[in-house]
Amino acid sequence: MKKAKKANENIWRNLRIVIVGIMATMGFVIVVGHLFILQFIENKKWSEAAYKQQVKNQILSPNRGTIYDSNGEILAQSIPVDTVSLNPGKVTYSNNKKVPNEVIAEGLSKIFEITYEEMEEKLNSKKSVVIVAKKVEKDKIDQLGKWMKDNSITAGINIDEDSKRYYPYNDVASNLIGFCGTDNIGQTGLEQRLNDILTGTAGKVVTTTDLKGNAISDEDEQYVASENGSNIYLTIDATIQTIAENNLKQAVSENPSSTGGNVIIMKPQTGEILAMATYPNYDLNTPSNYIPTGYSEEEWNSLQSTDKTNKLLDLWKNKAVSGTYEPGSTFKLITAAVALEEGLVETDKPGDFFCSGSYQVADHNISCWRSKIPHGAQTLTEALCNSCNPAFMQLGQRVTAKTLYKYYQAFGFFDSVGNDIARAYPGTFLKLEQVGPVELATTSFGQRFEISPLQLITAISAICNDGILVEPRIVKEIENKDIGSKEVIETKEIRQVISKETSDTMKKMMQKVVTDGTGKHAAVKGFSIGGKSGTSEPPVGRESDGYVASFIAISPIENTQVITLVALHGISETANHQGGQVAGPFAGKILSEVLPYLGIASDGTTVKEDKENSTIAVPDVKNLTFNDATIKLQELGFNVKSNTISSQDTAIVGEQTPKFGTLLYDNSVICLYESESQEKNKTQVPNLKGMTKEQAINVLKSKNLNINIDGTNGTVISQEPTIETEVEEGTVVNVVIKEDSIYAQ
Repeated sequence: MKKAKKANENIWRNLRIVIVGIMATMGFVIVVGHLFILQFIENKKWSEAAYKQQVKNQILSPNRGTIYDSNGEILAQSIPVDTVSLNPGKVTYSNNKKVPNEVIAEGLSKIFEITYEEMEEKLNSKKSVVIVAKKVEKDKIDQLGKWMKDNSITAGINIDEDSKRYYPYNDVASNLIGFCGTDNIGQTGLEQRLNDILTGTAGKVVTTTDLKGNAISDEDEQYVASENGSNIYLTIDATIQTIAENNLKQAVSENPSSTGGNVIIMKPQTGEILAMATYPNYDLNTPSNYIPTGYSEEEWNSLQSTDKTNKLLDLWKNKAVSGTYEPGSTFKLITAAVALEEGLVETDKPGDFFCSGSYQVADHNISCWRSKIPHGAQTLTEALCNSCNPAFMQLGQRVTAKTLYKYYQAFGFFDSVGNDIARAYPGTFLKLEQVGPVELATTSFGQRFEISPLQLITAISAICNDGILVEPRIVKEIENKDIGSKEVIETKEIRQVISKETSDTMKKMMQKVVTDGTGKHAAVKGFSIGGKSGTSEPPVGRESDGYVASFIAISPIENTQVITLVALHGISETANHQGGQVAGPFAGKILSEVLPYLGIASDGTTVKEDKENSTIAVPDVKNLTFNDATIKLQELGFNVKSNTISSQDTAIVGEQTPKFGTLLYDNSVICLYESESQEKNKTQVPNLKGMTKEQAINVLKSKNLNINIDGTNGTVISQEPTIETEVEEGTVVNVVIKEDSIYAQ
């Protein structure tokens, strides 16, 4: 019995030994197998993990390049700022005691102007680090340092170096320059288009560390230097840009333009853009802090975020490049240049064109803008001065669509221009095979297709530059200070579009437009000015877009140095929307400031006397006291009618009729008001037909109305506004005077 029991014990002992041996063997196999996997299969993975644990990378951020104007004025620069963060639950006193959350919340919320509740939420976060404020400037950091010292705080609040994009001129050239996001990457405008040049390349320091993250030795440290972004010098002149923006803002204000406007000033010989303004603009330092016209703060804040974003995106666009519009009669310069270049027309051939007030094309009877007072028989020069649509429809038929389209291609209308400035698009024209008689007619005088303002001014620059098309440019020079290099961007000639002879002829005709035609409001005393007005009606189906009033002006006529385009968008049909009267005065005013600034010498030319009597441009007297405004106007020979209930010594002029730039005869009346909203004195336009010039002047003067006379001898045959139209006192009534025998023809 004992022997049997002992035998059983031996069996179980041996079995346990076998089981233990098997388990040990299996464990050994597992360990070896795992080591094999680590060594041979996952070697790369774990080597990288070990490297990451033992190597510390420190990223070296590059400095973003500065944007300068052509004279070295800073338009955009990066300034040092800091990012403030904290470690929730680990903010401590000097004796390692934790700081109560309410103390931290109260202190930091006051310094960084955030709510106490928001600060409390950050302090209760489960994250190891939370951001308190980004892009913090020195004054706030100084306040934080003092508060931490006063509260004996030694740990848990972190200050890390950063940089912030700063724009010294605030809203100047905002739609052109654009802005950066919080990551210092360009979001819009040149900041985005030239981001790769401005950003540079990050560097790093690679250091071997122990398990605690301490550096083991400097011997293995690797240093890769950052490459700072390049500085960019623009062709823009900050002074000229400011002139353009101030005048554009005033133009939009005085001629309510629902969608704003553009001004471009360019050197036709080099393609350098001296100014590119869009209105409305915005402050580059706070690009999202904007409430569009027509919205109250409450209405704006109630909008959905997507609606706000869409409106802001539209605000930030550079519409001088990416926006398109129908150019209207400014495009007649292209049609005329093509016809002259092809030898299909002469400038001064009597009776070459005829205007009866409209022109029949296929089944369409297309009106002239002056349909009630037809232009009659005209030369090409007269047709351009009169901006006569029927004459240019006749000219378009003579040229043909095929030839026009060949020159449109040569002038660059089918290409996108200014791609380095903003996202640009080619013009939107019908395909040649889609152009029928009606389409040819409307295209000839600048309607039913769309181009960008930059495309138009580039093409007209070719006309003024001996026929040579040059590429418009905004970047003058790229400077890399790290390696001491400078890349100068040279003028790029694209092609010869028309001959020098045609160019010279066109410029003389443009001068005639200013001295004798629809461009007389753009005249500048002492300088030879050429130009062309443009008035384009809204496209079919988009009547709510309103009219576009524009004017393109050049100076001097010989050796043209400056060309400027003024375009005002979204003007109501019920308001004055004629380009020569609305945009022309501002084109002239811009040139009157820019030409002397550029040192372009006066050539002694004077504004041509209008008819028998000289005319005087109405000055801008807004923001003057009524007393000072009256003295200034009376010194120029005007009669003044003041409408104010306050003392003339203290009351400020807020509105004037007619507006500044209007050409008036001696003794004309100007009405002054304290504000735009003030009720205006109204009167009815009398019937002037059959009166002599002197009779018409006296009748209008008795009603405090002014006159503009077309003709010298005879009697009034037409007038605008028409009989019994109610108008404001001071309004200009346009009359045509002709001899009865001439009119009978």
